[in-house]
Amino acid sequence: MKLLLLIIIAYLAYRVVKSWVMRNLQAPDQNGARHPSIDDVMVKDPVCGIYFPQREGVALNHGGQTILFCSAACRDRYLKEPKHE
Repeated sequence: MKLLLLIIIAYLAYRVVKSWVMRNLQAPDQNGARHPSIDDVMVKDPVCGIYFPQREGVALNHGGQTILFCSAACRDRYLKEPKHE
């Protein structure tokens, strides 16, 4: 009986600590509300159509725009297309 009571107390303590830690890990927004932070934005490659993290993209400045690609191969394929020259 004592073991069961000890297990219940340990579980409740775990839940309290977990909720407190999760609440403090979230950064407050401008209104003071807390939301999980976004690590990176996913963007779509215009050539192959896959999504990848923006920070890992291969950038190309073309026609006054910055276009991101998943790889140098996709960037090169984009430049080889006649409509983008």
